[in-house]
Amino acid sequence: MLKISFSLKISFSRTIALRRDEGYTMYRQTNDSARAVKELFDMGQTKKVEVCANCSGFDVKELKDKVKAKVGCIGKCSRKCPELAGKAYGFLNGEFVVCDTKEEFFAKIDALDAYAAKGDRNPLVDAFLAHVDRWGEEFASLRAMILACGLTEELKWGQPCYTFENGNVAILGGFKDYIALSFIKGVLLKDPEGLLVRQTENVQAGRQLRFASVQEIERMQSVIKAYVQEAMLLEKSGATLPVEKKPELVIPEELQRAFDENAALQTAFFALTPGRQRGYVLHFAQPKQAKTREARIAKHAQKILDGKGIDD
Repeated sequence: MLKISFSLKISFSRTIALRRDEGYTMYRQTNDSARAVKELFDMGQTKKVEVCANCSGFDVKELKDKVKAKVGCIGKCSRKCPELAGKAYGFLNGEFVVCDTKEEFFAKIDALDAYAAKGDRNPLVDAFLAHVDRWGEEFASLRAMILACGLTEELKWGQPCYTFENGNVAILGGFKDYIALSFIKGVLLKDPEGLLVRQTENVQAGRQLRFASVQEIERMQSVIKAYVQEAMLLEKSGATLPVEKKPELVIPEELQRAFDENAALQTAFFALTPGRQRGYVLHFAQPKQAKTREARIAKHAQKILDGKGIDD
């Protein structure tokens, strides 16, 4: 169990000094000092529980009532590992745990001590990389370079993501013909080598460095690290992205005809959030042939009527 000792000095700045192992961290609290002390105690009593949102073998709402937990992609699930079907499983303080019943799993959570980080590699990313079909060496090489720059590793949106002071900096993703290191605020990077790629015309801020082999990655190591370090400094500076005015939404002809034939569909569509509307319009307008556009609209009509987005 992590031991925390503290001293509280009531003064104008209300400074609280904490001792954690052999290091000292200073916290300045300008509001209620008593509340600050409680928060600092809570920091030392946090358990790290991470489970799959779709197939962890129990109702995740029941888990959330019990403990603060991350519910999302954990890089390992019964879809990739059939032997996990029907089991209760997840990462507890960074260790992958499998139980026959939820009661057994919950008992293990009760027995957990406070979480203490072990190194800079996130076990969820370890699990993710254990099941990638392609680009294994390339993922490993880029991962090592990024971690060497001092970023924090997480698993977000089902992909290895790297953050600085809780701000998203970059994400790794494998595609058919390349693996990409995508910078969240890439449009703000200087890009002296002219290497950054805009994935599609609909991407506003993100930019990618693309690689086709581990040899190419190793050859460009110094360049990659320079881009990562600039992205870190950008995040540290608090730089924000310019607000780009999105073009007016143009309803495809085939979708307008569907609206004319079904007033309920039109009402449901314009009741969706602007982002969901745009997602549908981009998807419907993409095919070159009218028949394909009509087929896409027919396929998704019920989802629109149900108030759902294309990815819901």
